[in-house]
Amino acid sequence: MTQPPFLKPGDKVGLISTSNYTEQQYIDEAVRILQEWKLEPVLGATIGPREGSFAGPDELRRADLQQMLDDKEIKAVLETMGGYGIIRVIDQVNFNSFKYNPKWLVGYSDTTFLHSHVQGMLSTSSIHGTMAADLESGYEAASWESLRKALFGEKLRYTVRAHPLNREGRSDATLVGGTVSVLCNAKGTISEVNTNGKILFLEEVGEHRFRLDSYLTSMKKAGKFDYVKGLLVGDLVDIQEDEPPFGKTPEEIVLDAVKEYDFPVCFGFPAGHGAVNKALIFGAPVHLHVSAKSSTISFQH
Repeated sequence: MTQPPFLKPGDKVGLISTSNYTEQQYIDEAVRILQEWKLEPVLGATIGPREGSFAGPDELRRADLQQMLDDKEIKAVLETMGGYGIIRVIDQVNFNSFKYNPKWLVGYSDTTFLHSHVQGMLSTSSIHGTMAADLESGYEAASWESLRKALFGEKLRYTVRAHPLNREGRSDATLVGGTVSVLCNAKGTISEVNTNGKILFLEEVGEHRFRLDSYLTSMKKAGKFDYVKGLLVGDLVDIQEDEPPFGKTPEEIVLDAVKEYDFPVCFGFPAGHGAVNKALIFGAPVHLHVSAKSSTISFQH
């Protein structure tokens, strides 16, 4: 897997909104954070325009992503918002320049499409991390500091408290994944995630419990768990109970989907749509150790 060069002070980083519109005040705050890191933020053409819930029409969002990918002076591209929209344009983006001059692509939620695309099609690492829109709920130091470490190539090692549903074990493999619903929607497209021989990260927000079960069942029937080496489960936020009740907690729904496999499972990793969103490097080799006392996730970059 190709890893883009880590950042250094003075590098230019792009801010774009390939999905939903982001309020300017959160863009401004993200710019200040990046400047504190001695980076030079460059605002894309999608910062400001709005068309419905999108940050401008499809063509503008496609062209902005294309411009950032092609500009050799831009060393990282930070999505400012998730939501929905990348699937509408990603198959029209030319990644030839990016292939030979890879750069860090950062975001989560709808950015899952972008992550799985560059890992599957181009074997290139990217960063699942916090975005400008998250600043609406305030500056979360743990999220932004972990993103800074990931971008600058500092050591990433996390310890997570034990969870009663964890399945113990060890695994060394490449990390992939993202939001469950987006990974499910990507099945059958050029952006489909390849989970074979990988540690899979999953998180979700705002779904009904039956819907979470349906996404996981669909992934299971598509063979997405057959050759997984480990499962890292992040935030399962606002997963609503059904009427009549579904009968399982969100965590139990996940565990039920993988009950016949023997890979280690770690619940409760603080990444995704929760209050803390710690950075993960997709496409990087990871050591996962799930024990009775705690779990550790160590990146081997």
